[in-house]
Amino acid sequence: MRYILVLLFVLVLQNLSAQQKLPIIRANSINVKILDGLNYKSDFWAIIPETKPDIYYLDLPRKNTLVKFVTDIDSIYFNLNYGEVKDFIVLLNGKDSCYTRISANYPNLKIPKKINKETDTIPFTMKDNRIYFKGKINDSEVLNIQLDLGADAVNINKKSVKKIKINFDKKGNLINSDGINETRVSSNNEIEIAGLKWSGIEIYETKNMENYEDAIIGNGFFLDQIYKIDYDNSLLIIYEKLPKIETNFVKQNMILDNGVRPVIEGAFIFDDKSYKDWFLFDTGNTGNGIIGNSYLLKNNLYDKFSTIVGFGGKKVAYIPKLIIADQKIVDGVITIEKQKKNGSDYKFGGLFGNKLLKCFNVIIDNQDGVIYMKPNFFF
Repeated sequence: MRYILVLLFVLVLQNLSAQQKLPIIRANSINVKILDGLNYKSDFWAIIPETKPDIYYLDLPRKNTLVKFVTDIDSIYFNLNYGEVKDFIVLLNGKDSCYTRISANYPNLKIPKKINKETDTIPFTMKDNRIYFKGKINDSEVLNIQLDLGADAVNINKKSVKKIKINFDKKGNLINSDGINETRVSSNNEIEIAGLKWSGIEIYETKNMENYEDAIIGNGFFLDQIYKIDYDNSLLIIYEKLPKIETNFVKQNMILDNGVRPVIEGAFIFDDKSYKDWFLFDTGNTGNGIIGNSYLLKNNLYDKFSTIVGFGGKKVAYIPKLIIADQKIVDGVITIEKQKKNGSDYKFGGLFGNKLLKCFNVIIDNQDGVIYMKPNFFF
C-alpha cells in the first residue's frame, strides 16, 4: 500500500511538473488573431476556458507551417510538421488557465473507398457554369450532385429528401447566400460517385438550391489529396501524388478558408497600379465573381469601377483588368458589393465565380497548399 501511494504521488508530481513547463501567454480579451502559414485570421478564434484542451487544427497539416497566436497583449509561435501537436496555456485576465493545443492533423478526414480498382476519374457535366456529378446517397437512385468549392458543408436539397433514406438526428446552423439559418442535420451518411464511396458524411438540409440539384459537396471531399479539374475533357482526376506539371500551368499559392475552401490571389489593375488580394475559389457562383466592400474601401476603388447597374446591396461593373495566374482578363462584368461604412458580407477580397474559373484547367494540391492553373478552351 505504501509503495502504491508513493507511486501515485510521483505520478501527480510529474503531471504537475509537465503542466508547469507548458508555455504561458497572457490575455485580457477572449479574441485571438491567428497566422496560419499565409492565412491571417483576424476574427476567427475565441478563448474558451471550459474546453480543455481547446484544439486549433492547421489548415494544411501536411505542410511544414509557422503558426502564431496573438492575443491583445501577448503572442506565441510554433513550427509544426505533420502529426505534431503543441500545447500551451493562455492565462485569461490573470486567473483563468485556458489549455490550448495546435494540431497538425486532420480533425475529420474522409478518405473514399474504391469500389473497383479503376483510375480515380470522375466525369462531370456543366450547367449554368456549375459542375455536376452523377452519384448516390445511402444507395439511393442516381442524383445530380454539384461540386461547389465555395461550400464547407455537404447539402441536400429539401425537395430531394424524398429520394433517399436519410435520418435527420440533430439541428445545425447552415451558412450560405441566404445567410445563417437553423436547419435539420443528418450525422452519418454514405455518398457514392463514380466508383468512390465516402462514409460517415454529415449532411445539412437546405432550400437554397435549384430544382435540378439534389446535393452539394465541396473541397472537403478531397482533403489530403491532389486532383485536377479538366474542363476541356469534363473530367475530375484524383492523384495519389503530384503528377508531372505541364510547363504552361502557372503555380499559385492557395490557402484554405476554414480548413476547407480554396482561396487564391488575384489583382485588379487601375492606372498601371496593382491591387492584389485573396479571393475565394467559388465554383458554386455562376458569375465572374463578387468584390467585397472591405477590399474596395481599403484600396479606394469604388469610383474606379465603371458601374452598369445597381440592384439590392450590389452593383454590376465592367472588369477593368484582372490578373489571375499570369493571365489578363479584360472582358465581361463583375459584381461589387455596395459601399457601406465598414465590414463586408465577403471574406478576403471577395470571390471569383465559375464563369471565370472554368476558363482554366486547374490542379489543386490540398497537401502543399498550391494550385496550378492553365487557360483552356473557354478562355
